[in-house]
Amino acid sequence: MIKPDVKQAREILPHRLFDDSPDAWNIIAPNLRHKSYHKDEVVIHHGDSAGNLWLVYRGWVKLTRLTPDGKETIISLCSEDDMFGEAALFMRANYPYNAQIISSDADLAMIPAEVIRRLIAKDASLSAHIMSMFSRRTAQAQLKLEHMSTMSAAQRLGCFLLRLCQNQAEGAKTLQIPVDKNILASYLGMKPETLSRSQQQLKVLGVVLKGHTIIIDNISRLRDFVCNSCSESGLCEADASVY
Repeated sequence: MIKPDVKQAREILPHRLFDDSPDAWNIIAPNLRHKSYHKDEVVIHHGDSAGNLWLVYRGWVKLTRLTPDGKETIISLCSEDDMFGEAALFMRANYPYNAQIISSDADLAMIPAEVIRRLIAKDASLSAHIMSMFSRRTAQAQLKLEHMSTMSAAQRLGCFLLRLCQNQAEGAKTLQIPVDKNILASYLGMKPETLSRSQQQLKVLGVVLKGHTIIIDNISRLRDFVCNSCSESGLCEADASVY
């Protein structure tokens, strides 16, 4: 296993999770440490003592749980501007999932559990900001559960593609699927062959997938197909991220 490269906090740029709360960032930043990882490296193990809260600066991380008979469930996919390891906010807590790098490499930052708990206890604004971030994460997890019952496989794939777009402007978009298709299929709650059929169904909407490249001719048409089956239609605040 390659040892992660550890860098000091002064090299870390502001994280977008704190864009609307610079005061909270000023409190957090001096306590962060940066680590660079490579594909397939495990960042945390399910059941380990929750020693750090993690921020993602670059790359992709999958959060998973594994049954005794070897079945893996992908809880979430974290990318740039996400965070994980929220169990670190609580005393004597353990991580409820594994975290593994699934991109070629990744840049993460961590803050020790005892530090984040001490800072939150001292600063009400930081506490409120952290609570707000996790409230949004909970809402996104609930929405994902809703989509499993209200959306078809093709719609769930379309939603994922929309969230990869940097904005919702009209016109063509060319994107790259950042994860292997078997991981994407598992995350979306479908088999790989169902993912392939869903790709074919999206072709009539002007969505073409070639390997890891996606071309979306008309984002508005895809949005209509997807969002009419979502209770957050017109209210989604995570258009540029994966839920």
